[in-house]
Amino acid sequence: MNNIATLVGRPNVGKSTIFNKLTKTNNAIVADIPGYTRDCQQGICNYENRNFYIVDTAGLFFRDDDVSNISEANTYEAITESDIIIFVVDAEEGLVSADIEIANNLRKLQKKIFLAINKIDKSQKDIVISEFSELGFNDVTLISGKNGTGIKEISKKVIDEIPDKIILDNNENLNLAILGKPNVGKSTLVNTFLGKDKQITQNKPGTTRDCIKIPAKKYGHEFNIVDTPGVRKKSKTKNHIEIIGVIKTLKTIEASDLVVVLIDSLDGITDQDLSLIGTVMELGKPAIVALNKSDAIDDYQDHLLSYGIDTKLKFINYIPIYKISALKGIGIKKLLNAALKVYKNSRISINTSVLNNIIQKAIFDHQPPAYGGKRIKIRYVHQGGNNPIRLIIHGTYVDKLSKDYLRYLSNYIRKKIDLTGITIFFELRNKFER
Repeated sequence: MNNIATLVGRPNVGKSTIFNKLTKTNNAIVADIPGYTRDCQQGICNYENRNFYIVDTAGLFFRDDDVSNISEANTYEAITESDIIIFVVDAEEGLVSADIEIANNLRKLQKKIFLAINKIDKSQKDIVISEFSELGFNDVTLISGKNGTGIKEISKKVIDEIPDKIILDNNENLNLAILGKPNVGKSTLVNTFLGKDKQITQNKPGTTRDCIKIPAKKYGHEFNIVDTPGVRKKSKTKNHIEIIGVIKTLKTIEASDLVVVLIDSLDGITDQDLSLIGTVMELGKPAIVALNKSDAIDDYQDHLLSYGIDTKLKFINYIPIYKISALKGIGIKKLLNAALKVYKNSRISINTSVLNNIIQKAIFDHQPPAYGGKRIKIRYVHQGGNNPIRLIIHGTYVDKLSKDYLRYLSNYIRKKIDLTGITIFFELRNKFER
């Protein structure tokens, strides 16, 4: 599953700016203060209708002492969880000893490494290339995170490293991932699915660090629970644990057919829960929300929880929500039955004529708003793939359709076709482009 690229480098070389350009967002905080951003960011980069996941490790190498001690602190160990490394250096500052030390540590990982020389706007390219050739990387890309120069080039290089096809398992059993913040009850729910006499024993030192699939049978249904091995050592730095958590979450979601997002009813719906749900939606995986420990809350807490659902989760009105108790087994059967139903729906093939009839009715009820005085005309729609369900819209200026109108089309389709728990992705092609 070679589709996770990680931005690494010393502080303030422009990793967050490059991340924002790759993901076409402003999610990463950008500041001119070294080490300012310590949290990890993940997102999706789309290039020529293919995707890869990009992780920003701002602050990963940030230490109060010398950067040469990163090996001793094991902070670079987190990068071993990613598939491809984009090593970012600063053309304006030139080659410094910290770059050399980081490069030496990265080479030990034996990963595919792309050297990205950032901030080339005011630098002489030939001189810069010559200077950084001392690092010994053959694959060099000149980038300006500020104006976008070189972003397409580095995107293409990453995409070329990703296999065109993903080999699926021979069996068609549901691959179920359970995700949630710490102490939410994930392990309890996993063991409830597996049975009292079974435990997750595959996570032994020295085993694979990729995702594992644990066969389970419950209520007559056979399925697999997707999990990733735990962190082998505890680092002295908080960021080490954070980045491993981010990458493991991405890998777990990618390897699954459906994700159960577990929320602690006692805590209510937190920003951390919303962030995780947002990641699952962004990656397009079918999902269910499970409110754990629902048996342990009083009437007032139940009222607050219901209010949180109505206000904070209104943006996922198509994702089903179930109250459960993993410890006591309450609601587990309903949760599993719902998961299997959503999984079945995610594999649906929508008849093209039926889909176009629905879209035409949607257009009749509400025309797409004009763009710059020009009429947007949807001519033809067909399904382009499953999990996530991808609908390809052909027409004139369809790439100018607003997010609000695409959300309207999505909701309209859901009224006619049961797509509970499933995110719909639209691909917009002008004038029947292929």
